[in-house]
Amino acid sequence: MTHLRLRRAFVAGIAVAALAAVSAPAMAAKITFRIATESAPGADQHLLISKFKELAEAQSKGEITVEIFHSGQLGSQKQMQEQTQLGTIQMVTVASGMPELETKYGIFDFPFLFQSRPHAYKVMDGDVGKMLAEGLLKGRGMRVLACGELGFRQITNSKRPILSADDLKGLKIRVPNNRFRLQAFQALGAAPTPIDYKELYGALQQGVVDGQENPLAAFKEKTMWEVQKYISITNHVFTPACLLANERWWQGVDAPNRAIMEAAAREAANWQRQQMAAADDTLLAEFKAKGVQIDNPKLDGFVEKTRGTWKEFEQRVGTDTLEAVLKLR
Repeated sequence: MTHLRLRRAFVAGIAVAALAAVSAPAMAAKITFRIATESAPGADQHLLISKFKELAEAQSKGEITVEIFHSGQLGSQKQMQEQTQLGTIQMVTVASGMPELETKYGIFDFPFLFQSRPHAYKVMDGDVGKMLAEGLLKGRGMRVLACGELGFRQITNSKRPILSADDLKGLKIRVPNNRFRLQAFQALGAAPTPIDYKELYGALQQGVVDGQENPLAAFKEKTMWEVQKYISITNHVFTPACLLANERWWQGVDAPNRAIMEAAAREAANWQRQQMAAADDTLLAEFKAKGVQIDNPKLDGFVEKTRGTWKEFEQRVGTDTLEAVLKLR
């Protein structure tokens, strides 16, 4: 009888322990991973991932450790993207390279499609953004955690003021490895030249190219006032900056840490957007004080010359994508 009672007590104890194990919240396991970016410390995409690191490490109470490799330390932008797709790097920031990973992200390269930050944010954060992210996940095995921004792009050069689209004729303009951007500047009569971002300053300094197109923050990051005399405010393209994760690695992370990182990425992206928008208000005065000429060209000619690219671009991204973006204006 005593043995029977002991046996029942033993079985009951096992049942209670099993129930407790099932009902107890999952415990996060410690993880360390790498994020790569082309940006230098304090610059656009680095702001995004440094804030992400701060939030993820704090909210996980040390269970998450983020190692940041900046300034293209792990390779060119294309190489870092490929390493992330393979899983050698766990996360990477991608901006102008997004259409090379998922063609529909080329919607952000339609010249003069986006006319305000709120419009761009609606697209990035809404149904269109979700659709683009799903395509990237399915096609490349890379998950979009959140998108900050590089912002609106301007044209700079060392030769002459650009007061109209005709002034671009024959100028060698550096563009990223982005076929949409390449075609847009060909339509403007320039000679667009793809050069990796980390090689940009040297190319300007050595005269390989006459100018480039980037948001104002990049002009500051690369101290371009040393090699560029003119900035033309064109706002021709708005460029998101997205934080991507290798999906196989992501699925191997426990659920509590995934939740922490998803929340940290969203908060970091919103914070970074605010920083970038605020910086635009002060940078022009800073550049003018350094001797750079700031011009506000008439944009009618730019719009007219590039509008022909829309038809071909629309075939790449889909009419439904373009119409959805136009409805959000």
